[in-house]
Amino acid sequence: MIRRLPKVELHLHLEGSVQPELALALARRRGVALPGVEHGLEGVRREYARPFKTFREFVRLYVAVSSCLQEPEDFAEVTVALARSLAEQQVRYAEVTFTPMTHVSQGIPAEIITHGLNEGRVRAREEHGVELAWVFDIVRCFVDQARPTLQLALQERERGVIGLGFAGPEQPRWPYEPFAAVFAEARAEGLRALPHAGEGMGPESIRGALEVLGAERIGHGVRCVEDPELVALLRARRVPLEVCPTSNVATGVVPSLERHPLPKLLAAGLEVSLASDDPPMFGTTLTDEYLRCAGAFGWSPGQVLDLAAAAVEHSFMPEDAKAALLEEQRRVATGAPS
Repeated sequence: MIRRLPKVELHLHLEGSVQPELALALARRRGVALPGVEHGLEGVRREYARPFKTFREFVRLYVAVSSCLQEPEDFAEVTVALARSLAEQQVRYAEVTFTPMTHVSQGIPAEIITHGLNEGRVRAREEHGVELAWVFDIVRCFVDQARPTLQLALQERERGVIGLGFAGPEQPRWPYEPFAAVFAEARAEGLRALPHAGEGMGPESIRGALEVLGAERIGHGVRCVEDPELVALLRARRVPLEVCPTSNVATGVVPSLERHPLPKLLAAGLEVSLASDDPPMFGTTLTDEYLRCAGAFGWSPGQVLDLAAAAVEHSFMPEDAKAALLEEQRRVATGAPS
């Protein structure tokens, strides 16, 4: 059932979705010294597959792949490749995080980026039947990039941008407060506040995302279990968590899938959906997340359906599209005729 079930994904980075084969092709096309490139495809695959000892090691690979995107066709190509992979998993809709200022800071004009993203999004729909929405991400250690990111997000609202993200190394030296005004303005303009929190740091980071940035959903958020009062607050406010189990294991947030707090989050009555984060870099897919978690935690088909439906409900799809997809999920899960 899991493989056939129509799905939605809410925590997925475009730059982190690039498969090794495409990363190598882009690196050669643009003359980028991608890690492992001196050993060809196998070298790049090894870089993707090796365990990340620190978050910095993961960022090194992520930024190197990002630097391979330099022309409109590059951004379009990785977008279409992502849509192809999603379609193979029966993913109908995804809210995809993208960090525009990483590329602008490397000298890529914003219009090149947006032209490629727009072309890729149209082709994703036309060629693969996948609807993509963009979350433009701010890296928390670059305060000066916050307002340009907001301005670009507002400019691109009619071309699929639905919100602002907030990611990067989660450390006390990079607090939320310098970004409060930008997020307040974004919310006032109708953009969604969708920050990462509760991954590298604990409950205090999640509280900051809620109270300072006005988070409507939390990327990760798994360390909320360290604070029962915070769990109660998240439950009362019905703030969804985008949980990426394999990513949490790969980056050392939890020691193993079997010890992941996901069952505790569900038992506490929190709003949760599954996601893959940076799938090829963590050796996973959204389908794999469902399969692995169902096996590790003994989920019934009904529990799997509940989680898949939760992703639909937590998304910012139009309400009529939500209703149609929820009905399709029910039919597939029950074997009812279409």
